[in-house]
Amino acid sequence: MLSNLVTSLNLDKRLKEHTLMNLWPTLIGEPFSSRSRPLFIDFEGNMVIAVSDASVAQELSLMKSQVLKRLRVAGKGLSVNINGIRFDLKHFHKTEMQTVIAGESGQVDAYKKYPSKEDLESITLTTEDHAQILALKNRLDGADKDHPAVNDRIIALYEKELRSRKWIEQNVSTLCANCGMPSPILYGPQRLCNTCFFASQVRPRIESGSI
Repeated sequence: MLSNLVTSLNLDKRLKEHTLMNLWPTLIGEPFSSRSRPLFIDFEGNMVIAVSDASVAQELSLMKSQVLKRLRVAGKGLSVNINGIRFDLKHFHKTEMQTVIAGESGQVDAYKKYPSKEDLESITLTTEDHAQILALKNRLDGADKDHPAVNDRIIALYEKELRSRKWIEQNVSTLCANCGMPSPILYGPQRLCNTCFFASQVRPRIESGSI
């Protein structure tokens, strides 16, 4: 039943997308990892990257083919297709302290709902979970054997995301009004998770061609 629920809500896809986005600092390196961050993967398969200023966007644009190649190799192992990259100049400096709706418990309590390292270590992974991790490792090894350190990083991030998702499902009752996923913090009057919130902010500008 849980597996069917995860599939129907696309939680497995979101889990893999979050893993890939969290890999951005490893793939891009400094000085860009501290001056850019992924927001979400849009409906066309483009990863939308928030950048600190126009110069960073220009420099990353010059490296676009190289960055795309890295993302596609990593994404292939995760079964996430990346078709392109778009840069956003508006949301890099927006923090989770802004436009937050935490429910009746209040903002401070909501932040306490994020799992600590000890919380994540307390999560017991099932046989199915371990099978998923092994299957991912085999796909990564098949997709790119030349970068074992990156593959190991993807595996570690995926397991962390998996443990975090399980902890949130067990401890967080607030659900995103758009995707239905549990989220410690909801944004804006629509009560959206961070991914859906940024998508709602950026997507109209993408469709209008302004970014």
